[in-house]
Amino acid sequence: MPSAPAAFAQTAVPIGLGWAKNNVNGAVFRKNSVVSLGRDQYVAYYDSAGYVTLAKRRLPAGSWQVQRTQYQGNVKDAHNIISLMVDGAGYLHLSFDHHNNPLHYCRSTAPGVLMLGPLEPMTGQQEQKVSYPEFYRFPSGDLLFLYRDGGSGNGNLVLNRYEVKTRRWTRLHDVLIDGQGQRNAYWQACLDARGTIHVAWVWRESPNVASNHDMAYARSADGGRTWQKSTGASYQLPITKATAEYAARIPQNSELINQTSITTDAQGTPYIATYWRPQGTQVPQYQLIYLAGKSWKTTQVSQRTTAFSLSGTGTKKIPISRPQLLVTSAKGHPAAYLLFRDAERHDRASVLSCPDLSRPQWSAADLTASPVGNWEPSYDTERWKNEQVLSLFVQRTGQGDGETLENLPAQPVRVLDWRPGQPVRPATSGALPTRRPTGATAPSPAPTAGGYRLVWADEFNQAGRPDPQNWGYENGFVRNHEVQWYQPANARCEKGLLVIEARRESSPNPGYKPGAPDWRASRPTIDYTSASLNTQGKHQWQYGRFEMRARIPTHSGMWPDFWTLGVGKEWPSGGEIDIMEYYRGKVLANVASGTAQPYTPKWHSETKPLTSFKDPAWAGKFHVWRMDWDTEAIRLYLDNELLNETPLGQTENQDGTGFNPMRQPHYLLLNLALGGDNGGPIEPGGLPARFEIDYVRVYQR
Repeated sequence: MPSAPAAFAQTAVPIGLGWAKNNVNGAVFRKNSVVSLGRDQYVAYYDSAGYVTLAKRRLPAGSWQVQRTQYQGNVKDAHNIISLMVDGAGYLHLSFDHHNNPLHYCRSTAPGVLMLGPLEPMTGQQEQKVSYPEFYRFPSGDLLFLYRDGGSGNGNLVLNRYEVKTRRWTRLHDVLIDGQGQRNAYWQACLDARGTIHVAWVWRESPNVASNHDMAYARSADGGRTWQKSTGASYQLPITKATAEYAARIPQNSELINQTSITTDAQGTPYIATYWRPQGTQVPQYQLIYLAGKSWKTTQVSQRTTAFSLSGTGTKKIPISRPQLLVTSAKGHPAAYLLFRDAERHDRASVLSCPDLSRPQWSAADLTASPVGNWEPSYDTERWKNEQVLSLFVQRTGQGDGETLENLPAQPVRVLDWRPGQPVRPATSGALPTRRPTGATAPSPAPTAGGYRLVWADEFNQAGRPDPQNWGYENGFVRNHEVQWYQPANARCEKGLLVIEARRESSPNPGYKPGAPDWRASRPTIDYTSASLNTQGKHQWQYGRFEMRARIPTHSGMWPDFWTLGVGKEWPSGGEIDIMEYYRGKVLANVASGTAQPYTPKWHSETKPLTSFKDPAWAGKFHVWRMDWDTEAIRLYLDNELLNETPLGQTENQDGTGFNPMRQPHYLLLNLALGGDNGGPIEPGGLPARFEIDYVRVYQR
């Protein structure tokens, strides 16, 4: 995909920690995950224990009020999403935890509050095998509710309507789209500015996703009572495979995905976004289907290069997300924005933009700097209609194939606000704010610093092990022929500090193999232990200010490090930045990228000997190491003294690929190594040694 300047994306303060072992919080068919009425905006998600959690803020950027509800869902099934809507009177409506099971529906106890009432029926009919609940709001403030009655490959589309005046639900259609016991429709719907309902769907012939085929269409201009084709011809209900209007004919086994996106322009013209593999090709591509006058047209939106195949049952682990589509008017022409996530763009939340659909040229940009796992886009449909501002639900999520789980801890939930045409840097993933330091530690972080805003920090104020939401560990003998065995037990938080302790202690090497050529296995014993922590898979950032206040050990053999690695490609082609590195009597500030020779870096390195510091007690004090990293250069500082400035024009890998590892997200590492290739001989009286970190902070503009 061609690249464009980064889209406008505001970094949002994380709301809370959400369940992330699968994509139940991040599925595309959540209608809605975020919703607003006037200046009040609401969000719903499952927290780390699977409880339905609500939050509310005042637009445009008020602080979030968070409320865990009394309801808990089966979050191990990624189908069991939460659907949220607020009616015209201000009451919240929720439906959650559905995959062919009885209806779970409730509403708030009063307008504008986060307290939910008891579970209740809607009409009491056909509410035993509910899947895919979706709410929509009419311009009058009444609600539309859609769900599938029945199972995959054998289900029907049911419609209910809620009247604000009577506060009652009524049935519109027991069966709007009929699978005739042989198939079911996987639909997507929208309401345009006039209140016309537009529905598009693919048919599935069996539970196997490979049996998806075709794209059909219907609309209703009278609130869902009667239905027509795009030509105005009336449907005889229910709609079947034989009577449906087809916007596109797509064979089975085309990697056609289900439940994607439909929207309209200001005139009510429908546009459908999805993906499939065009005939004669191997790579699925994002496609736009739209009504041009009286005929349906299809245009390919993406230029992907990675093939994959859809088959089997259950929620799939797929390298791209299902898309969401936004259409607006720009200079009198319809402009389109397709929201997506693709492994080819390092799994970031991204957007494909076309400023004029009469001349379809699409360019890609990233809305987040960090990967979002298996997330799919869902957003506040009402705010987009009213303000042309996208409030996008964003959370890094995992997803195992076929309803299996990924071992990913709870991740921050955010709402990212995005407006087309206002370029700034992509938003960061961020983390929940941590407690400010106590005792005789450094001042608490300012909300801004040199034009930067704090987006993530660990102040290490809790006692015991470091926060598992922030840090993972390396284990064993790892790199550089170092003598220490890395283990989590050598890292702890005490008195507002993270202490990484290196010790001399002996035990058998569990990986020992006599005569093994690998140095890790040829050592019969472990003689030293230490710890190495990192944020890999938890937090990563592209560009910003990275800061650590710490006291480092400086005896012979000590090798402490505060550094980053890129999320893509093997070392060194993925990039390495040593914000603080120390060994053999000198502090180093390094930047490394790849060369044509595997595992051979190109270094941009600067050193400063301890003997150059005027303070003879320097080694016993805390100091601040900092990196300022932007699109132009990486600048490394020690106590505000610039040690190394490396232009990003010099960091492209020298292997002919054109890949620049300093233009991708990086994660952080903290470790205390001993000896090895660079650490030197270990001073007998230097152990145990302590690498003491007061805080680590990340700011972005």
